[in-house]
Amino acid sequence: MTVDGLPAGDQVRVWARTYDRRGQVWESSGEFVTDGVGQVDLSTDASTGGTYTGVDPHGLFWSMRLPEDEQAPYPLLDADDMVVLLGVDLGGATVARTTLRRVVREPAGQVLPVAEAGLVGDLYLPPGTGVWPGVLLLGGAEGGRPDPAYAALLASEGYVVFGLAYFGLPGLPKTLTRIPLEYGLDAARWLADRPEVAGDRVGLVGTDKGAEYALMLASSEPSRFAAVVAHVPSDLVWPGFSVSTATQVSSWTRAGADVPFLRWPSSRGALSAAAGPAVQSADAYEGAVASASRWRLGVARIPVEQITSPVLLTAGDADGVWPSTAQAQRALASIEGAGNSSGTQLLNFSGAGHLVGGVPDLPTTRTAVTYGQVTVETGGDPATTAAAVRNTFSATVELLRKAMPRGRG
Repeated sequence: MTVDGLPAGDQVRVWARTYDRRGQVWESSGEFVTDGVGQVDLSTDASTGGTYTGVDPHGLFWSMRLPEDEQAPYPLLDADDMVVLLGVDLGGATVARTTLRRVVREPAGQVLPVAEAGLVGDLYLPPGTGVWPGVLLLGGAEGGRPDPAYAALLASEGYVVFGLAYFGLPGLPKTLTRIPLEYGLDAARWLADRPEVAGDRVGLVGTDKGAEYALMLASSEPSRFAAVVAHVPSDLVWPGFSVSTATQVSSWTRAGADVPFLRWPSSRGALSAAAGPAVQSADAYEGAVASASRWRLGVARIPVEQITSPVLLTAGDADGVWPSTAQAQRALASIEGAGNSSGTQLLNFSGAGHLVGGVPDLPTTRTAVTYGQVTVETGGDPATTAAAVRNTFSATVELLRKAMPRGRG
């Protein structure tokens, strides 16, 4: 992004503005000094103020923020078609404007709602006719379908993406409790059997609780998956998120029986409903691990060493939701210890929070997100977290391309 036609050596403010699905306005700005010919180049010039500082060509996008009294979505969920107004202020007056439309969904692609064979979700198809590798996408504890923007962006890279909902929608469990592993495995088989999908193995991408689910699925039926990406994963099975915190039950079942899980020390749980400001729940998870016996940890751990496909784990060491770095490191050690010849990689980002997976360059300034009745602080520095998302998306696409080379569409 460049600005020209300005007086040389003047202070200018470059700003951006967009609206989310709730109609709330997000704004950002940077302050610059024009060069000797009256230009500003945001890819090389440093912002000295505003919502971000330093040289960052992505700064106007990740640093967008809401007024403090407005409630943030999770964040800008479903931002697959964003119109961003850009402007330049000189001496307190706006002297230039332009509009940028950011589309992550291929215009010629298709989105097919799925409600068959007991499955609920959406199928995202690349444009054209032919066959492509398939990817099963699992969202996290925010509920319902996984982020449509992330699904659409992956589909635009040449994949048939099945965004699978596994709770919170009609025909599914109301809460993230006792989700059958068979449901996810059936979804993978259904996707592989689609006429648009090449091969009998699919990729698997999960985030947060969806990453826990993904590691469970890949451990249960390793031959079904060609690649596994787990954003901020867990190597342990944790309790489900039910309406009542008085009783802890497993997040998952196998053959109708609860999968063993690690209990939180308190009956209130890590995400107990309480009025007040956002809380960090990572300490509760760490406390549960520290106080558990070796036997209990062994019973609750996910047997990730059974995974035979290449695995990408991503984490932020300032994660406020749960200790994703420690959990990903333990998973990495187990997989590597088993001698997985397909390769395993951990991208751990110092200073990044929980939201390190998904669509790049969405705002990372609001780190408090809602899980049911509870508001949780996801943690992390906004700039660091934004850079992490860009890295994780590139690494995700690279892994999928290596594991599932694309044919002709």
